[in-house]
Amino acid sequence: MNTAAYERLLMLVDDTPLGRATAEEGVRLARALGAELLLLAAIPPAPPMLGEVDVAMFEPVADHEALGREQAARAFATAQSLAQAAGVACRSEITVGEDPAEAANRVAKANGCALIVVGSHGRGTLARLVLGSVMGHLTQIAERPVVVVRLRGSGAPPETPAAA
Repeated sequence: MNTAAYERLLMLVDDTPLGRATAEEGVRLARALGAELLLLAAIPPAPPMLGEVDVAMFEPVADHEALGREQAARAFATAQSLAQAAGVACRSEITVGEDPAEAANRVAKANGCALIVVGSHGRGTLARLVLGSVMGHLTQIAERPVVVVRLRGSGAPPETPAAA
């Protein structure tokens, strides 16, 4: 295998058990390939307000972004710690207000990433329709190969994403 083709990998990170599993697998893969990791925290657009809320109490969009940045900092710390222990170079980037799958595709292309690593919650069809699926959307639009990481022991049936 010519690992020179895999100089940089993009990995979507989040502050969940699945995010840690994705970070562990992404670091393992980067180490095996001798690749740099670009960690991406993609803060999606703020959800629309449901019902009437006293807007004097808080700024919904600003609070959404602040919370996203806090979670991103924790996810970056986890992934960077794993990468450092494995001797893998990494850097991080945050996108705000963009669909996470679209952001991952764009950032991977702009940074010359050969591969994208993303986690899958293993949601069923109904849950994906209601909650959405970054992994599902990403495998549909990605201009790079996508490696999907599942949380071990989730008990969820395997998904059948489209070929990336």
